[in-house]
Amino acid sequence: MIVFTVISGAKNEDALCYLLEVDDEVRIMLDCGWNDEFNVEDLKHLRRVAKQVDALLLSHPDLSHLGAYPYAYGHFGLSCPVYATVPVVHMGRMCMYDIFQSKTNEAKFDTFALDNVDAAFEKVNTLKYSQPMCKGITITAYAAGHTIGGTIWKIKKDTEEIVYAVDYNHKKERLYDGTVLHNNGVVLDALSRPSLMITDAYNSLIIHPARKYRDAALFDTITNTMKNKGSVLLPTDSSARVLELAYLLDQHWAFYQFSYPLILLTHQSYRTIQFAKSMLEWMSDAINRQFDSKRENPFEFRYKELSKYPGPKVVLASSSSLDTGYARDLLLEWGTSESNALILTDRGSPNSLARKLYNEWDRLSQANDGPVKPSVNLNLTMNLLIKKKVPLEGTELSEYKSELRKKQEREAAQAALIAKSLSIIEDDESDESESEIGDTDIEELLSKHFDLYVRDATKYGGFFKQTQSYLMFPYVEKRKRYDDYGEIIQVDQFARGIVDENAGNIEVNGDKVDMSSDKDEFDKEDSINTFPESNVPTKYVSYEQEIKFQCQMRFIDLEGTNDGRSLKTIVPQVQPRKLIVVHASPEATNDFAQSCLAIRSMTRDIYTPDVGEVLNVSAAINFYQVKLTDALVSSLKLSKLEDYDIAFVNGKISFPPDSSLPVLDVVPIEELSSGTHNPVFVGEVKLTELKRVLQSEGITAEFKDEGVLVCNEKVAVRK
Repeated sequence: MIVFTVISGAKNEDALCYLLEVDDEVRIMLDCGWNDEFNVEDLKHLRRVAKQVDALLLSHPDLSHLGAYPYAYGHFGLSCPVYATVPVVHMGRMCMYDIFQSKTNEAKFDTFALDNVDAAFEKVNTLKYSQPMCKGITITAYAAGHTIGGTIWKIKKDTEEIVYAVDYNHKKERLYDGTVLHNNGVVLDALSRPSLMITDAYNSLIIHPARKYRDAALFDTITNTMKNKGSVLLPTDSSARVLELAYLLDQHWAFYQFSYPLILLTHQSYRTIQFAKSMLEWMSDAINRQFDSKRENPFEFRYKELSKYPGPKVVLASSSSLDTGYARDLLLEWGTSESNALILTDRGSPNSLARKLYNEWDRLSQANDGPVKPSVNLNLTMNLLIKKKVPLEGTELSEYKSELRKKQEREAAQAALIAKSLSIIEDDESDESESEIGDTDIEELLSKHFDLYVRDATKYGGFFKQTQSYLMFPYVEKRKRYDDYGEIIQVDQFARGIVDENAGNIEVNGDKVDMSSDKDEFDKEDSINTFPESNVPTKYVSYEQEIKFQCQMRFIDLEGTNDGRSLKTIVPQVQPRKLIVVHASPEATNDFAQSCLAIRSMTRDIYTPDVGEVLNVSAAINFYQVKLTDALVSSLKLSKLEDYDIAFVNGKISFPPDSSLPVLDVVPIEELSSGTHNPVFVGEVKLTELKRVLQSEGITAEFKDEGVLVCNEKVAVRK
């Protein structure tokens, strides 16, 4: 039995999250996405089922596929095993780091913390492509294209095979090979004819121009803007498609030897690039051949620091929604100038600022008949809510410093009290260990709080024997302590640095080095890509402001997913027995479903569920497992077929009156009416092998057209 529940992302373009139940035994969650608004109310369906999930599969390293996972892990009890490829784990973590820092730079953000992100991603089990994971059910990852480590999932239990394929791309790109689902016009055997296929129809109404036209449009827009002394902003994600865009532009810069700065601006750009350098094996064959032959890593960007380049520049900045992050900051700064340009490479999430600007561009560029619609001159006024962090000034700054000083004094007094208590405890421990010095002697020494020269009146012995002395501060040498492994190490004696978190300083060997308090949670290397930071105290402010956008704007689809024409070609070739369509607008969902129904060979069982809907997509046939006795197995005549041993068993299946489980009654072959077995073909028919067999029997057999074997020019054999 297969039951499918939509948690999010059906008949709309919201984040993806679905629940799959197989035989009432296993509940598998497919993706766990969110958007950068982080509205907890959007997770109401997820909250109800999180604790019941047995496994979670993550497909791509972006917000729409894994954005809700850390929150669900920390707040909803989603503690099941999680599976993903290595790049999805690393890049997904960077995605969450980047969006966290973007949100904390504009307002107080406590929806989740970086500790939640780290704890959640450390629980993920990594898989390689085509590596089956078997625990009562078999889960296998296949390359999806689109992003590094992007995955199509195959789930198999007994006779049920389920393929979950969303946001895949069959075309080769510069960094990524196309999906294995449909390669060179052929569907991968392991993914063909599944019991159920779950796929998206996001681009069902979209037809992409050829890549050469899109690349030409991108470079023309950049070149023209630079000639007019303007800058170009390309909003993008922080860990998925950004790698393909950055590599595309960097190669173009290197080929034409441009002197204009090319800048990658995200909070985690340094670590993202370092991860990418270490995961070349997950990229295209062309990238790996280039590395093997030239030992050149494709990710060597020359320009990183925004503040050093005041003139025209091209900036890839997060996030693609334009609702938060550096991309929004730069848009508010550059978007009011006619000399600058904004290039959208995807449509943005619903209701985002990017989607609103895309709709305006689409309206203004309707009349163009070229392969790629041209740039438009924006003349759009919008009231936007501006949220940001600003330094304290005047009275606020004075009050902050006064409160900080009082806080430091309280903490210093508390620290002194703790130190004094520790000293007393240590002295007590020392007293117990020093048997040669009595308690009375130490108390007497500690009671004398002076080191003046005095004459010891208690000791006489003539002139030469008269004793004079200085009373010094009492010192008791502590004896070394030992345990079963030897001398006990005092860790504090080896500590080389003590971090003062309140003052933002680090003390190294006695010297204080100034550090930025805003970078506690992030690597120092990432600060080279950010705006200047300081130790000046800040506060959050928000206000509405009327913004008049006057920049040039163009949309060039570089999302890296299949368009409608490709979707309507690939899915019918997969030939699923049942099909569920998700993650698309109502219009695109209906268009894709109707196009599939119009194909005669396509299944009639096509479902387009709504959010919250529960579908029972079980097959009409009941399957039962039959346990064979050892005596029966030993009597079988087994034949080898690849990795299996097969044999005929003749019998009758019956249900006892007092049981719901079937019983197999073996029937000897002699009792069969024919006295023999009917021939049965086991395995998969391969036309290439059939061709070889036919030719060995003297029959002329040749392939003609696509997948058609013609025999003696009279018989056509199709798979």
